[in-house]
Amino acid sequence: MKKWFLVFTLAFVSQLEAQIEDSFVFDGEERSFIYYVPSSWDGAQEYPLLIVLHGLTQSGNGIMNITNFNEIAETNNAIVCYPDGLNASWNADLNPVNAEVDDLGFIESLVIYFETNYNTNPYRRYLCGFSNGGFLSHKIVSESTMCFAAIGTVAGSMTNTTYTNFDPSFETSVLHIHGTTDGIVPYNGSVATGASVDEVMSLWQNYLSCDAEPIFVEMPNTSLLDVSYPEKYVYQNCSGSSLEHIKVIGGGHQWPGIATLFGGLGTINMDFYSPQVIWDFLEDKSCPNQLGVSDLTQTNELKTLLKIVDCLGRETSYKEGVIQWDVFTDGTVSKRLRMP
Repeated sequence: MKKWFLVFTLAFVSQLEAQIEDSFVFDGEERSFIYYVPSSWDGAQEYPLLIVLHGLTQSGNGIMNITNFNEIAETNNAIVCYPDGLNASWNADLNPVNAEVDDLGFIESLVIYFETNYNTNPYRRYLCGFSNGGFLSHKIVSESTMCFAAIGTVAGSMTNTTYTNFDPSFETSVLHIHGTTDGIVPYNGSVATGASVDEVMSLWQNYLSCDAEPIFVEMPNTSLLDVSYPEKYVYQNCSGSSLEHIKVIGGGHQWPGIATLFGGLGTINMDFYSPQVIWDFLEDKSCPNQLGVSDLTQTNELKTLLKIVDCLGRETSYKEGVIQWDVFTDGTVSKRLRMP
């Protein structure tokens, strides 16, 4: 079993918007992330966890500012996290620069971090990814033995490696949003980016035992100036899961509904706000009830707090405003500055 050492580096806490920057060391690298805890959380509730994965050249902070999932988390009682990829990218079998980086393991350890420190619900783990982050989302749920209830991806597909080695351990629900004129990750696939959207949807349809042909659900075309429009396809009778595709006719490599110069490239469809549509898809999805917590997290031993120690190694109780070390049953240690 791979172990990691958590180092708590609290950069700031905004008391108005429970937004926190943090990092821990994983595989010898300090991995940073930013997250938002809604004002309603009191430590007892098991809120769902949404991890949002940025695109190539982007950052966690950047994708947070673009998507504003914080507002959705505040309204819907969820914790949302935006991790940083090393070299502003993720190892989804695309970029040779990160070919040796275990981003799958990093995201799994991030889930354990939140379940340990924020009591997030292990049955309601969600991934959302844009472009490179979308590729990683598909890779994670294809290869991980940790259950993720659902993913929502925008402008990201499957590499040939993920497509060829596709072997999920759980029936994850999938929403895939993609523009037909995406010039970075072509809708019809390419040698560089891998499988086409139709191939990805067919692969999931077959694995989830959905009906072969989806039903068409009309979506509003409210913005006539964006020279694009969405089409929604919903696969029926899936086995314990959901599968949907929003095909943006004329849409580029962009987040639909977000008019920004920093989101992507090409035409931005403004007929729907994609972060809210993604959350609406994710929020009622859950890992199977018959699974125990140990089944949900097969890659890690169950981890609970064993004791708290001070700087001299003496066992102590919870104290605010001082540095303490949490010692867990799996042998990991977390250094924490507990804010009053």
